[in-house]
Amino acid sequence: MDPSAPQTVAKGVLITSTVCGLTAGLYGVVKSQPPGPLLLFSALNSGIASATFFSIREYLVGPVLVLSMPGKQYEQRRQRLEEAADGAPTNVSRLTWGDIRSRKVLDSSISGALAGSILNTWKRGRSGTVPGLATGAVMCGLFQWAFNEFDILRITHVSRVVHTQPVPVTPAVPVSTYSLPVAAPESPKSLTDRILAMFGRRISDEEYLNRVKAQRDDHLRRIEQLERERDEKRET
Repeated sequence: MDPSAPQTVAKGVLITSTVCGLTAGLYGVVKSQPPGPLLLFSALNSGIASATFFSIREYLVGPVLVLSMPGKQYEQRRQRLEEAADGAPTNVSRLTWGDIRSRKVLDSSISGALAGSILNTWKRGRSGTVPGLATGAVMCGLFQWAFNEFDILRITHVSRVVHTQPVPVTPAVPVSTYSLPVAAPESPKSLTDRILAMFGRRISDEEYLNRVKAQRDDHLRRIEQLERERDEKRET
Protein backbone atom coordinates (compact mmCIF):
# COMPACT_ATOMS: atom_id res chain seq x y z
CA MET A 1 0.00 0.00 0.00
CA ASP A 2 1.16 3.51 -0.77
CA PRO A 3 2.41 5.24 2.42
CA SER A 4 0.70 8.44 1.31
CA ALA A 5 -2.75 6.79 1.11
CA PRO A 6 -4.14 8.42 4.30
CA GLN A 7 -3.11 11.88 3.11
CA THR A 8 -4.58 11.22 -0.34
CA VAL A 9 -7.92 10.12 1.13
CA ALA A 10 -8.11 13.08 3.51
CA LYS A 11 -7.17 15.56 0.79
CA GLY A 12 -9.68 14.10 -1.67
CA VAL A 13 -12.52 14.18 0.85
CA LEU A 14 -11.72 17.74 1.91
CA ILE A 15 -11.49 19.11 -1.62
CA THR A 16 -14.61 17.30 -2.84
CA SER A 17 -16.71 18.36 0.15
CA THR A 18 -15.56 21.96 -0.11
CA VAL A 19 -16.20 22.27 -3.84
CA CYS A 20 -19.60 20.58 -3.73
CA GLY A 21 -20.69 22.50 -0.65
CA LEU A 22 -19.73 25.88 -2.09
CA THR A 23 -21.35 25.05 -5.42
CA ALA A 24 -24.60 24.12 -3.71
CA GLY A 25 -24.45 27.26 -1.57
CA LEU A 26 -23.97 29.48 -4.62
CA TYR A 27 -26.83 27.69 -6.36
CA GLY A 28 -29.05 28.46 -3.39
CA VAL A 29 -28.07 32.13 -3.50
CA VAL A 30 -28.85 32.33 -7.23
CA LYS A 31 -32.21 30.60 -6.78
CA SER A 32 -33.07 32.76 -3.74
CA GLN A 33 -33.05 29.75 -1.43
CA PRO A 34 -31.37 29.42 1.98
CA PRO A 35 -27.76 28.53 1.11
CA GLY A 36 -26.88 27.10 4.52
CA PRO A 37 -28.91 23.87 4.41
CA LEU A 38 -27.94 23.24 0.79
CA LEU A 39 -24.27 23.76 1.57
CA LEU A 40 -24.29 21.42 4.57
CA PHE A 41 -26.37 18.75 2.84
CA SER A 42 -24.19 18.77 -0.27
CA ALA A 43 -20.94 18.80 1.70
CA LEU A 44 -22.11 15.86 3.83
CA ASN A 45 -23.27 13.74 0.90
CA SER A 46 -20.21 14.47 -1.20
CA GLY A 47 -17.99 13.77 1.80
CA ILE A 48 -19.54 10.33 2.26
CA ALA A 49 -19.28 9.55 -1.44
CA SER A 50 -15.69 10.78 -1.77
CA ALA A 51 -14.60 8.97 1.39
CA THR A 52 -16.04 5.74 -0.01
CA PHE A 53 -14.41 6.25 -3.40
CA PHE A 54 -10.94 7.28 -2.22
CA SER A 55 -10.83 4.61 0.48
CA ILE A 56 -11.66 1.88 -2.03
CA ARG A 57 -9.10 3.21 -4.51
CA GLU A 58 -6.21 3.76 -2.12
CA TYR A 59 -6.69 0.78 0.21
CA LEU A 60 -8.18 -1.89 -2.08
CA VAL A 61 -8.08 -1.35 -5.83
CA GLY A 62 -4.76 0.45 -6.04
CA PRO A 63 -2.69 -2.11 -4.09
CA VAL A 64 -4.29 -5.02 -5.99
CA LEU A 65 -3.53 -3.47 -9.38
CA VAL A 66 0.01 -2.54 -8.39
CA LEU A 67 0.74 -6.11 -7.33
CA SER A 68 -0.95 -7.85 -10.25
CA MET A 69 -1.10 -5.62 -13.32
CA PRO A 70 1.68 -5.43 -15.93
CA GLY A 71 2.61 -2.25 -17.71
CA LYS A 72 4.94 0.68 -17.29
CA GLN A 73 2.65 2.63 -14.95
CA TYR A 74 2.30 -0.13 -12.38
CA GLU A 75 5.94 -1.12 -12.71
CA GLN A 76 6.95 2.41 -11.76
CA ARG A 77 4.58 2.39 -8.80
CA ARG A 78 6.04 -0.92 -7.62
CA GLN A 79 9.52 0.54 -7.84
CA ARG A 80 8.47 3.58 -5.81
CA LEU A 81 6.98 1.34 -3.12
CA GLU A 82 10.21 -0.67 -2.97
CA GLU A 83 12.21 2.52 -2.73
CA ALA A 84 10.01 3.78 0.12
CA ALA A 85 10.29 0.45 1.94
CA ASP A 86 14.04 -0.12 1.50
CA GLY A 87 15.17 3.49 1.51
CA ALA A 88 17.46 2.81 -1.46
CA PRO A 89 16.97 4.69 -4.75
CA THR A 90 15.83 2.64 -7.74
CA ASN A 91 16.13 3.29 -11.45
CA VAL A 92 12.68 4.63 -12.33
CA SER A 93 12.11 5.21 -16.03
CA ARG A 94 11.21 8.68 -17.19
CA LEU A 95 7.52 9.56 -17.41
CA THR A 96 5.94 10.50 -20.73
CA TRP A 97 2.83 12.57 -21.40
CA GLY A 98 0.94 9.34 -22.10
CA ASP A 99 1.96 7.96 -18.71
CA ILE A 100 0.65 11.07 -16.98
CA ARG A 101 -2.62 11.01 -18.94
CA SER A 102 -3.32 7.38 -18.02
CA ARG A 103 -2.19 7.66 -14.40
CA LYS A 104 -4.74 6.01 -12.08
CA VAL A 105 -7.50 6.17 -14.70
CA LEU A 106 -8.10 2.42 -14.39
CA ASP A 107 -7.89 2.62 -10.60
CA SER A 108 -10.45 5.43 -10.50
CA SER A 109 -12.81 3.72 -12.95
CA ILE A 110 -12.90 0.47 -10.96
CA SER A 111 -13.14 2.30 -7.64
CA GLY A 112 -15.90 4.54 -8.99
CA ALA A 113 -17.82 1.50 -10.19
CA LEU A 114 -17.60 -0.17 -6.78
CA ALA A 115 -18.40 3.01 -4.85
CA GLY A 116 -21.27 3.92 -7.20
CA SER A 117 -22.83 0.48 -6.97
CA ILE A 118 -22.56 0.46 -3.17
CA LEU A 119 -23.99 3.94 -2.66
CA ASN A 120 -26.74 3.60 -5.28
CA THR A 121 -27.76 0.21 -3.90
CA TRP A 122 -27.91 1.70 -0.40
CA LYS A 123 -30.10 4.52 -1.70
CA ARG A 124 -32.38 2.74 -4.22
CA GLY A 125 -32.06 -0.93 -3.46
CA ARG A 126 -30.89 -3.70 -5.75
CA SER A 127 -32.29 -1.96 -8.82
CA GLY A 128 -29.69 0.77 -8.45
CA THR A 129 -26.64 -1.51 -8.45
CA VAL A 130 -25.98 -1.65 -12.19
CA PRO A 131 -26.77 2.03 -12.93
CA GLY A 132 -24.58 3.09 -10.03
CA LEU A 133 -21.77 0.84 -11.21
CA ALA A 134 -21.84 2.17 -14.78
CA THR A 135 -22.27 5.81 -13.81
CA GLY A 136 -19.54 5.65 -11.18
CA ALA A 137 -17.06 3.99 -13.54
CA VAL A 138 -17.60 6.51 -16.34
CA MET A 139 -17.72 9.62 -14.18
CA CYS A 140 -14.72 8.77 -12.01
CA GLY A 141 -12.67 7.74 -15.02
CA LEU A 142 -13.46 11.01 -16.78
CA PHE A 143 -12.70 13.05 -13.68
CA GLN A 144 -9.35 11.31 -13.26
CA TRP A 145 -8.48 11.89 -16.91
CA ALA A 146 -9.42 15.59 -16.60
CA PHE A 147 -7.30 15.88 -13.47
CA ASN A 148 -4.34 14.35 -15.33
CA GLU A 149 -4.80 16.79 -18.21
CA PHE A 150 -4.82 19.67 -15.75
CA ASP A 151 -1.62 18.31 -14.23
CA ILE A 152 -0.02 18.28 -17.69
CA LEU A 153 -1.03 21.91 -18.24
CA ARG A 154 0.45 22.84 -14.89
CA ILE A 155 3.74 21.07 -15.65
CA THR A 156 4.07 22.67 -19.08
CA HIS A 157 3.30 26.11 -17.66
CA VAL A 158 5.88 25.78 -14.90
CA SER A 159 8.45 24.45 -17.36
CA ARG A 160 7.80 27.34 -19.75
CA VAL A 161 8.14 29.91 -16.99
CA VAL A 162 11.38 28.39 -15.71
CA HIS A 163 13.00 28.19 -19.15
CA THR A 164 11.94 31.67 -20.28
CA GLN A 165 12.88 33.48 -17.09
CA PRO A 166 15.79 35.83 -17.86
CA VAL A 167 18.95 35.26 -15.93
CA PRO A 168 20.37 38.48 -14.51
CA VAL A 169 23.83 39.19 -15.87
CA THR A 170 26.19 41.15 -13.70
CA PRO A 171 28.36 43.47 -15.80
CA ALA A 172 32.04 42.88 -15.44
CA VAL A 173 33.89 45.61 -13.61
CA PRO A 174 37.12 46.55 -15.37
CA VAL A 175 40.14 46.15 -13.18
CA SER A 176 42.70 48.89 -13.51
CA THR A 177 46.21 47.73 -14.22
CA TYR A 178 48.03 50.92 -13.28
CA SER A 179 49.34 51.52 -9.80
CA LEU A 180 47.85 54.24 -7.67
CA PRO A 181 50.14 57.08 -6.62
CA VAL A 182 51.31 56.80 -3.07
CA ALA A 183 51.11 60.02 -1.10
CA ALA A 184 54.21 61.08 0.71
CA PRO A 185 53.92 60.91 4.49
CA GLU A 186 53.12 64.25 6.05
CA SER A 187 54.94 65.63 9.02
CA PRO A 188 53.03 65.33 12.27
CA LYS A 189 50.85 68.33 13.03
CA SER A 190 50.92 70.19 16.29
CA LEU A 191 47.91 70.40 18.56
CA THR A 192 47.31 74.01 17.52
CA ASP A 193 47.31 73.08 13.84
CA ARG A 194 44.84 70.26 14.39
CA ILE A 195 42.48 72.51 16.37
CA LEU A 196 42.54 75.24 13.75
CA ALA A 197 42.14 72.74 10.93
CA MET A 198 38.81 71.70 12.44
CA PHE A 199 37.48 75.21 11.69
CA GLY A 200 38.59 75.11 8.08
CA ARG A 201 41.20 77.89 8.24
CA ARG A 202 44.83 77.56 9.16
CA ILE A 203 46.72 80.52 10.75
CA SER A 204 50.27 80.98 11.86
CA ASP A 205 51.42 80.58 15.45
CA GLU A 206 52.20 84.29 15.77
CA GLU A 207 48.73 85.34 14.63
CA TYR A 208 47.13 82.87 17.00
CA LEU A 209 49.25 84.20 19.89
CA ASN A 210 48.18 87.78 19.18
CA ARG A 211 44.53 86.76 19.20
CA VAL A 212 44.88 84.99 22.52
CA LYS A 213 46.61 88.06 24.07
CA ALA A 214 43.84 90.34 22.82
CA GLN A 215 41.21 88.09 24.35
CA ARG A 216 43.17 88.07 27.62
CA ASP A 217 43.31 91.87 27.73
CA ASP A 218 39.56 92.09 27.09
CA HIS A 219 38.85 89.68 29.93
CA LEU A 220 41.11 91.63 32.31
CA ARG A 221 39.39 94.92 31.49
CA ARG A 222 36.02 93.30 32.02
CA ILE A 223 37.14 91.97 35.41
CA GLU A 224 38.38 95.41 36.49
CA GLN A 225 35.08 96.98 35.46
CA LEU A 226 33.05 94.42 37.41
CA GLU A 227 35.22 94.89 40.52
CA ARG A 228 34.82 98.69 40.31
CA GLU A 229 31.03 98.40 40.09
CA ARG A 230 31.02 96.08 43.07
CA ASP A 231 33.07 98.54 45.20
CA GLU A 232 30.76 101.41 44.29
CA LYS A 233 27.73 99.44 45.41
CA ARG A 234 29.38 98.71 48.75
CA GLU A 235 30.15 102.38 49.38
CA THR A 236 26.57 103.38 48.74
